[in-house]
Amino acid sequence: MRIVDFILNILFPPRCSYCNSEGDFLCTKCISRLSITRLQNYPRYYRRDKEFEYLDGVIYGVDYAENPQIKSAIQQFKYRFTESLAEVFGGLMAKKLSELNMNEGKINVLIPVPLHKKRLNYRGFNQAELLAESTANISKKTIVLNALYRTRHTDQQAKLSKRERQTNLKNAFIVNKKFVQADNKKSVFFVVDDVCTTGSTLENCAKTLKEAGVEKVYGLVVARAFK
Repeated sequence: MRIVDFILNILFPPRCSYCNSEGDFLCTKCISRLSITRLQNYPRYYRRDKEFEYLDGVIYGVDYAENPQIKSAIQQFKYRFTESLAEVFGGLMAKKLSELNMNEGKINVLIPVPLHKKRLNYRGFNQAELLAESTANISKKTIVLNALYRTRHTDQQAKLSKRERQTNLKNAFIVNKKFVQADNKKSVFFVVDDVCTTGSTLENCAKTLKEAGVEKVYGLVVARAFK
C-alpha cells in the first residue's frame, strides 16, 4: 500500500460500496453472500455462444443481476478510481480459471482490453489491465500480454444500445506491434474486461486477435449482465 493511500485510509476509512460498513470497499460479509456457480456444472458458460461470431465463449466470475454488491463495487472501481478492488475481482476471475478443464497443462494468456490514451490519462489506470495483473498474481501458469492497441477514442459503451455499441467499436483495435504471439497449442487466450453486457468490446478484440493468427479467444470478466 502506498503511503498516501495509508494516510487517506486513516483519515477517511474505506466503506463498503454496497452496505456502507466501515473497513473495506467490498466487505467480507458482502463477499461471503456472493452467488457463485462452479463452471464444471455449467459447461455452456465457456462454450461458443450463438450470439458471438468471433468469441469462443465468455467466462465470468458472477452474474450481475444475482449479485448487486458486485455492481456497486465495479462502479466504485471504475468511476471512483478505487484500484484496490482489483484484488477482490482478480480472486473471482482466478477461481474461474482454476475450474476450467480446457486450460489444463496450458498457459493462460490474459489480454486486457486497452483504453485510449485520452481516457487512460483521465482515469490514471486501465481497469482491465489491473484485473488481468491481479488474476495472474493468483493463477498458476498465467501471463499478461498487452497485445492490443486502441486506435481511436470511442464513446462509453454503457451509454449506448447494442447496435450502437457494435458500431462504436468497429475497427477500434489493432494488434500491438510489440506483440509476440504465444503458441496456440500451448496457450489459451482470454480478453479481460470488467463486465460483459452485449459482448461488443470482447467481440471486436477477439476479431482483431483472430485476424492476427490466434485460433481461439475467450472473454474473461468479473461479471456478466445478460441482455
